[in-house]
Amino acid sequence: MNQSDEVEITLQVCDPKIIAGLNKFIVYTIKGMDKNGQFDIQRRFSDFKTIRSFLLTKWPGCYIPPVPPRKAFGNLEQQFIDERRLMLEDFLKKIATLKYLWYSEEFQVFLKTPGEIEKALLSVPKITNEEIINKYQDAFSDLSGREINREIIQKINDFKAYIQKISPMVQNFKQIAKNIAEAKSSFQASLIHFITVFIPEYENNVLLEYVEQKERLIFANLIQNEDAQGLINQYCDLLKEPKFQELYQEVRKEGKQLKAFLETFAEREKYESQKANAESRQKELQLELQEVLAGKTTIRTLFSKGKKEDHITKLQQQIADVGKEIESYQFICDILTVLVGYVEIDKFKMEKQFQYYNMIKNIISYEINLSKIAEEFWSKVLKSENMQQQQ
Repeated sequence: MNQSDEVEITLQVCDPKIIAGLNKFIVYTIKGMDKNGQFDIQRRFSDFKTIRSFLLTKWPGCYIPPVPPRKAFGNLEQQFIDERRLMLEDFLKKIATLKYLWYSEEFQVFLKTPGEIEKALLSVPKITNEEIINKYQDAFSDLSGREINREIIQKINDFKAYIQKISPMVQNFKQIAKNIAEAKSSFQASLIHFITVFIPEYENNVLLEYVEQKERLIFANLIQNEDAQGLINQYCDLLKEPKFQELYQEVRKEGKQLKAFLETFAEREKYESQKANAESRQKELQLELQEVLAGKTTIRTLFSKGKKEDHITKLQQQIADVGKEIESYQFICDILTVLVGYVEIDKFKMEKQFQYYNMIKNIISYEINLSKIAEEFWSKVLKSENMQQQQ
């Protein structure tokens, strides 16, 4: 590996700004540094979708991380803008782990060429089969010699069937996770209001008539106490954290990731289909050549003004050309089969494991911290002087 390839890529998506006009839209600033130097450029959401589509075309069979979903209404609300900014940053960070994508010509154009991305990408030439073969041999040289067998084909087919099966389930899980996150957030917001507003007001406006002395109030006095105030603030700050939103966001992202992986299969199948079409053309040409050699008249020879020998030579050349085309398609299909079967599926599974366990660990840590501070707070209330006097 070239030493420059080991340079750490740093990046951030920041400073979202609303651009006024006939149709308002958001631009995000992308800042950072890679082995080619610093970059600082503004891109809108549609630009991220454009570069992802371009990567799919230029790197067929490779898993390309998804960008956030489009939203028709409410896309200028601050909460949505903040969530999208984080998702777009996550998209770029995933690309940054895949150096062959990050340092590809098209992605560097996206990252460092000002102006409209679609116009800029027009300068990147369309990729040929030969170029795909050459760059894949270079990018994935460690896959050389991997065997294509029945087991690896079955692995690919089984994983595709698995994704198709669970995708509707994940959509259902997404709605359940959203309901849980919203219910949890609503409850914790209500609990903050209960502690800091409702109970103190009740004590000052209702309980005071019963106890007759302000000194005998509990929460109203507690929130005025400097020692207790820090604990209350700490408790309320934790309650304000929408931690279960992580659960919803992860399940939401998973649906997009599953769809993105199906695109990986689709690209491989596209080349399989093109190979099959080329083989069909070759058979037609071979059949026509046999008929011409046998002296039979075909539709083409009927309208041909050339000599029979010239027509035979032309057919032989066409058959040879299509044969080379089939060879290139076969080579690409083999590369994509090895790439998907030996790399992309396993990498995808490992990433999903990491994301899930990391999310659960964060939620558990949060709940433990919340429980500890809650116990400390309620214990302080229970042990307050006025509560002790009532026992």
